[in-house]
Amino acid sequence: MRLAQAAGEALDEGRKVLVRCYHGYNRSGLVVAHALVHRGHVTEEAIRLIRSRRSPWALHNELFVDYLRAGLPTARLLEELAE
Repeated sequence: MRLAQAAGEALDEGRKVLVRCYHGYNRSGLVVAHALVHRGHVTEEAIRLIRSRRSPWALHNELFVDYLRAGLPTARLLEELAE
């Protein structure tokens, strides 16, 4: 969530942002999708946009997609309850 916020703030300042993880499909997709949702995109639209621009394999981790659909703050709280 902090990375998505930092990316959004950089975009607000007019800077370009590169978000990359090891393979570039799930973790980076999660960060970018969260940033897009935080900036007003609907979750499904953000997922579709990432897959169309990066790869159809982007965000293929269904747990990450579930996190996005629930909202990362909610998913975080649920994870803490499971501990």
